[in-house]
Amino acid sequence: MQTRKRISQAGSLGAMLVSVLLAGAVHMGHAQQPDYLSSLSPAESKRFDAIVDAEKPLGSDAWRMEYLKQSPRHHEIIRLDGAGRRREALVTMPLTHERSAVVLLIPEDQGIGNWAYDMADQIAAMGYIVIAPDFLSGYGANGGGRGTFTDIKSVMVALMHLKEADLQADISAWADYAQKLPQANGKLAIAGFGWGGGRAFNFALQRKDLSAIYIFYDTAPPAERLSELSAPVYGFYAEHDPRVSRSLEGTKTAMQAAAKKYEPIVYPGSDHMFMRLGEEPGNTNSANILARSQAMARLQLLLQNM
Repeated sequence: MQTRKRISQAGSLGAMLVSVLLAGAVHMGHAQQPDYLSSLSPAESKRFDAIVDAEKPLGSDAWRMEYLKQSPRHHEIIRLDGAGRRREALVTMPLTHERSAVVLLIPEDQGIGNWAYDMADQIAAMGYIVIAPDFLSGYGANGGGRGTFTDIKSVMVALMHLKEADLQADISAWADYAQKLPQANGKLAIAGFGWGGGRAFNFALQRKDLSAIYIFYDTAPPAERLSELSAPVYGFYAEHDPRVSRSLEGTKTAMQAAAKKYEPIVYPGSDHMFMRLGEEPGNTNSANILARSQAMARLQLLLQNM
């Protein structure tokens, strides 16, 4: 586990109250959760079980909420009405009185769980407004979101069932919201992780007001569509990630042919999801710790130069 310097400032009463609210939002679970698992074939169910089983050695990540409780930054769940359901997102504000760039954070296929809350706080600590959409808003028990799901497998399956067009509409709605924030300076970036990396890359094809695109360990859209990009793409990839690694040379070639800026880095010895694994107590690969540290430093520098 990579040790992270704890924040000594206790934060305002409001920030502490929000931290308690966030902890409840992530961990609560109620009856009447829609049954997303019944749609799976036996083979699909087995595949998801294997993913969940691979997570078990890592143990609980509830420790991340302890860091959030110490954060002096303001965290808030914002709701947008429309699209026939409510849209919700975590909005984390930096400690600055100046206008800031906005980073749309698109998490991996576990949705807005403890890691996403923690990662949003860490990027906000760099001085940026972070908006992390909850794509499961309105799809959980009693119309709730990610926090009402009682198990990770159901979260992953529910996200799999969402239509790409609906996901992109959600991101677009939050991008529009970001550009209207009085605290925003007009610069907008998107950072996607794993499953979220693919969603972020697809979004970048249609959104022309992005200043930068940060893709963490996922594949690119079809080569014939990459000419639609209007912002530079910075890739953060693991060495031990065959599905993604096999695609990188083709992506490099296609981006060069389209005259688009693409700067991928593969972090030696690292595993898929190293941005999460590098801090987990159950991580057994030291390369993940180094990769995460280097990637965070690179992300901060890229954001500064955006």
